[in-house]
Amino acid sequence: MHNSKTNWDAYRQIIQDKVNLSIKLKEHEDIELETNNLLSLLQHAAKEATPNNDSQRTTNNIPYEFKRLVPEKRRARSVWQATRTPDSRRIYNRKSNKLKSKLQEMRNESFEKYVSNLTREANSIWKPIKNRRKPKTTSPPIRKYSTPPVLWAKSDKEKAELFGEHLSEVLYTY
Repeated sequence: MHNSKTNWDAYRQIIQDKVNLSIKLKEHEDIELETNNLLSLLQHAAKEATPNNDSQRTTNNIPYEFKRLVPEKRRARSVWQATRTPDSRRIYNRKSNKLKSKLQEMRNESFEKYVSNLTREANSIWKPIKNRRKPKTTSPPIRKYSTPPVLWAKSDKEKAELFGEHLSEVLYTY
């Protein structure tokens, strides 16, 4: 019905223009009919105020060779895990290394293409350097002071909950 690109002002305007407020609702059938009319008006206004999303599917740019190599590697791994023979291990390692080398080749080609498209005139050469110079801020885990004090709060949610518990213990209302 709606998304982030919905024009809510246009939605309100469509509803204000088309809604009829001078209807007498005396019978049960009148209420049902007008409820259905209102729902259809709201749906119509949402469709009109929301631009069509032409289902811009991201194209899957994975080459066919990778689509073929990944299942081969997985099959070789499952055979090796089932049998544990040196031959199956050798086959699995060969397929795994072949996939890794092809991925590395693709990454190198992509990086070469990226670097060759950088230009000094458009200042695109400085953006990657500027981004690399920015310090990466990482928040370390926080130790939970519980009965065995070996637990650590690692995720943001756990840290927020731990901080909230700490504040509820420390702060008092008088």
